[in-house]
Parts: sequence; C-alpha cells; structure tokens
Amino acid sequence: MNLDQIIALQRAHAPAQARTSLSYRLQKLDELRRALQGPWQEKLGNALHEDFGKSPVEVGLTEIFPTLDNLKIIRKNLRRWSAPQKVKTPLFLFGSSSYTQPEPKGNTLVIAPWNYPIFLSLHPLCSSYAAGNTVLIKPSEHTPKTAVALAELVADIFKPEEVSVVTGGIDLSTTLLKERFNHIFFTGSTAVGKIVMEAASKYLCSVTLELGGKSPTIVDETANAFEAGQRVAWAKFTNAGQICIAPDHIYVHARKLEEFKRGVAKVIVQQYGEDPAESKDYVSVVNEGHFKRLSNMLHEATTESGAPFIGGTTNAMTRKISPAVFINPSKDGALMKEEIFGPLLPVFSYTELQEPLQEINSREHPLVVYIYSKSKRNIKAIQQGTRAGATAVNMSLLQIANNYLPFGGTGHSGIGKTNGHAGFLEFTNTRSAFYQWGFPANKLLAPPYTSGKAKLVQRLIKNLF
Repeated sequence: MNLDQIIALQRAHAPAQARTSLSYRLQKLDELRRALQGPWQEKLGNALHEDFGKSPVEVGLTEIFPTLDNLKIIRKNLRRWSAPQKVKTPLFLFGSSSYTQPEPKGNTLVIAPWNYPIFLSLHPLCSSYAAGNTVLIKPSEHTPKTAVALAELVADIFKPEEVSVVTGGIDLSTTLLKERFNHIFFTGSTAVGKIVMEAASKYLCSVTLELGGKSPTIVDETANAFEAGQRVAWAKFTNAGQICIAPDHIYVHARKLEEFKRGVAKVIVQQYGEDPAESKDYVSVVNEGHFKRLSNMLHEATTESGAPFIGGTTNAMTRKISPAVFINPSKDGALMKEEIFGPLLPVFSYTELQEPLQEINSREHPLVVYIYSKSKRNIKAIQQGTRAGATAVNMSLLQIANNYLPFGGTGHSGIGKTNGHAGFLEFTNTRSAFYQWGFPANKLLAPPYTSGKAKLVQRLIKNLF
C-alpha cells in the first residue's frame, strides 16, 4: 500500500475506530506488551545496535521498560479514564446535570526522533490507540534498521487501518505535514517543531510538541557535590548525551567545584573505563552529520577556552566522542549557543544564586531545571525564580521514568504533556454534556422582562455569588 492509500484507509476507518470497545483496544495493547516482553525485544535491540551501537541492556532499560510501564498504567486505568465524569451544576440551573466525556480526536500522526526511536514511537502510539484513534507513525530516517523493525512489529499486531508505520526521510515528513490530521505528536528540535506547528495551523490541528532546549543544573553550596557530580555524569553521558532532558550545562557553587569534578571523573571511569570511546557500553553519535557538528563544537570550545578537564578524544570510525567536561568555558562560546545534545558538558562556578538564575532566565524556557541542594529556601527560590517544563531535585533524568508524572515542556521546549493519564488526555477531546431533566430555569427569566423579573435578577446577582 502506498502513502495515499494508507491515509485514505485510516481516514475512512476513524469513525469505526472511535467506536471500538475498550476490551478490544486493551486486547491489542496486551498483544503489544507480550511482543515486547518476548522475541521482539531482541529484534528491536539488534536493530538499534546496528543503527548506533546502543547496548541491549540499555535498550531494555531506556526503550522497552518505560514503554511497558506506560502500557501497564494504561491497561490498569483505561476504563476509568474513558468513563463520563460528572461535574457540578450550579443551583440556578436547577433540573439539569452536567458531565464531561473524553472522545477520540480521530486520525493522529506520530513523528518520532532517532535518539529513543522505540520508546518515542510506541509511547505515543499506546496513548493514542487507547483513546480510540487511528495512528500513523513516521520514525526517524537516522535509525533506518529500527524503523523497519518497528514497521514489522506494528504490522504483526495491528490492522493497517488502525496503526501503520511509514518510513522515509525529510520528503516524507514534508508530504505528511500537508495532509489533514486531527492531532500531530512530534518529538524533535524546536526549529522543526515550529514547522510542524505552522503546517498544523492550516487545518487548526492540535499538536503535542516534545522539544528540547538547554536544561540547566544548579549545584548549590549546601549540596553533596561529589554525589551530584556522579548523578549528573550518569545522566549526561547516558546515550552519549543524546537525550532531550540531559543536563546541558551546570552551575556549581565555587566552594563545591573541586568536589563536583571528582564525582564526575569517578563515574566516567567507573562506567566506561579509562577510554570511553572504546567502551562497548558507550553509545556512538547517531550519524556523520551529528558527529561532525559535535566535533566542531568540541574543537571550537577547546580553541576558545582550553582543553577539557577530562575527555574529549574522538573516533571517527566508530563515531564516538569520549565525555568532555569543560570548566568555566566562554559563556558566549560554542557550547552555549545551542542545545548540545551530545557528550560535551560545560561547568560554570558561581558565588551568588542570582548569577545562574539571571543566566537561565535570559534563555528560552528549558524542559527541565535540575537542582542539587539541601536548602529548602534555595530549592524554592530556584523553582519560583525560573520557568520550565519540570523540576528535578537531587537527581537527574529519572523523572522521565515516572509515567504518572506529566512530561512536557513550555514555550520553546514544548507544548502539551505526555505520560499516563496526561498522554491519554492529549489524544482526546473532552466533550461537555449538559442534560435538562426538569423545568428549565430560562422559563423564569425569558422575555418579556417585567419589573418582577428585573427584581429577581437583581436579587440573584446580590445573593447568589
């Protein structure tokens, strides 16, 4: 089937898909669960290893596990989420009742990225399908083996009119964005997110944009900076820093800088050895283009600010860049011009908390602000003094693992939320329903407006509120 046929098929099927029983949807999602727990886990893992060297253990932890966890929450709660919810009706509307009812949006498009191509394809698929929509998935062209494997997995479980995967490059994305969908779920860069939103506006199509940005970390004077360094290093260099919520740059109180550096250095060696570029557990940069971009950034930062405190070796054959940590590099230099999205980490020292707060607020709102502190006052000051999609205190990255916690950005870091119930709501329209059962209130206040009715209106205005 070609693209036009798939789109036409799903468009025609959308009303029937909306009427499918919850039992049927749960059955199909359970088939997906069993597939991911069985042979498909290995098939997908092998494909992703071929695409950019991700280890099978990391695939299980960061791609399969969170997908299954979200599925578990959906399966447990879908009937309750889908039920009508009674809402209060004011006294002056006596004789009536009010409800809300979630209903499917219709035809949905998921445009997935390359950094977590399994999780970020299947996660929105589960939410959208559970809500009663058709789903068309376009995986990234930068992970071609994984895209093919995803297409085979989906075809193994779902009918094409329900869920389909289409593979291709930028031309395919451009073509898809010219089509009419009822909701588009996009994960990727802010620049492309703007293109998606502009295309969606033609049809007034709702969007979820899971974008990125430069997520900062503040390690204050009360923190266990050695522990903070370990946790930051783990989060930053997982997937070689190719994570939208990875710590992008760090502000460490001057008194804690050396302690922080020791923690970072220890974890890098502990996890990846003396030469991370040779470690089988350390992920490659996804392709030549991104490797070149990061290599140029590394070279510029070294030229501007001197050699990194640790790391910075590159291997063009394997597309690996060992974790490079720069201490107090130029704040106007290469590392601070854009989201790094790779294994380069600038660390800045500060003495007054207002310094990092001012710098954070001079940039677009990030996905996450990370805080390492034992001071409730400082934590509150940072939370209230910044705006972001999320805050994580004394840990990095793990907040994404809580599927009960809505995930998403604000402003340039994204629009809309996903995970658990929030993800279900993102793919539904909350339809209001008003039922008049008895004598309607308007009978008392309909024209002609007599003096008695005028007095009644004034009495209501003065006493009802």
